[in-house]
Amino acid sequence: MSNRVTGAFTFDTWEGGDVLRWDEAQAQRRNGAKTFTGEMTGTSVLEAIMCGVEGGPAVYVAIEKLDLEFHGMKGSFMLAHRSMAHGDDHRKSLDIVPGSGTGDFKGISGTAEILPGHDFVVDYDLES
Repeated sequence: MSNRVTGAFTFDTWEGGDVLRWDEAQAQRRNGAKTFTGEMTGTSVLEAIMCGVEGGPAVYVAIEKLDLEFHGMKGSFMLAHRSMAHGDDHRKSLDIVPGSGTGDFKGISGTAEILPGHDFVVDYDLES
């Protein structure tokens, strides 16, 4: 990616629904809202499903709609979250959903990363 923007976020809300139980696993749908500060400013809403087995594997999937301003641009885009953990094997990806950009972010593509302390990095390209 040729562009990078950094910032931080706080959760304004983080609410959970009913817990579903399947044998030794359990899943929960959660939703939240965030506020971003730093190089990027704005808000987002998030819908997530989290599932895990006590003492074993865990998985998290979510879709997030971000309404942001950065690098003189303003608009929105969607971010797909996927994360799996099992023992020492931890995998995660946060990908900008192709075709989801609006406003100045029309044609955006790229990835994001959540760092410790709720720091947030987006590496992106824009179609010319």
